[in-house]
Amino acid sequence: MSLNPTLVRVPGTGELSLAPPGTPEPTDPAAPLLAPWSGLGLSTEDGVTIRRAVERSGTTHWQQITPARYIYTSQELTVASVFQETRGIVLGAYFGGMTFTETAQGSKKYRAEISSAPKGDERALCVDWVDQVSATQVFNHRLYIPRVEVSETAESQWTRTQEARWGLTFAALSPASGTTLAVWLTNDPAVLLAAPSGASLTAATDSKEKTA
Repeated sequence: MSLNPTLVRVPGTGELSLAPPGTPEPTDPAAPLLAPWSGLGLSTEDGVTIRRAVERSGTTHWQQITPARYIYTSQELTVASVFQETRGIVLGAYFGGMTFTETAQGSKKYRAEISSAPKGDERALCVDWVDQVSATQVFNHRLYIPRVEVSETAESQWTRTQEARWGLTFAALSPASGTTLAVWLTNDPAVLLAAPSGASLTAATDSKEKTA
């Protein structure tokens, strides 16, 4: 057994940020994101839900019932959260790229139109979270996805007993070039601790079989 409680990570706080598609990958996971990145602000205590779904189908054969190989048919990477700040960038993402403009200069009145014809609203996304174990152990994690689009919006209920909430699910789009769907940046040394390789596990199994 290789148990190590010091490697348990708790995403104590974090934030989601959006930028125009194609915004370059940040290089420092601990550095604040600068323009053109814009944070989406407070979210509910449920935080962020990351989901990766890979679908595949096995080949079928006359001579055997076990697949000889699998054919991958789809892959989906999504990021979901419920936001609590009614700010322009949140509303814009929720309503498919809607933007507010001042009705007249200096009027302090703002207007936006919700289109009857939905269209793509592509963005770049960063998910940041921090685990502060102690004053000297602060681990930053940042998930960067160069191309995302809102794939689902949750119902938003407006009542006098709860703040307005905006549930958004962002789905990664295929990269403009290459095969990198997303990038994980961190200063956490725990990610370098790997499990035993398949080769060593196989060797250990063979050794046990020979001595049995």
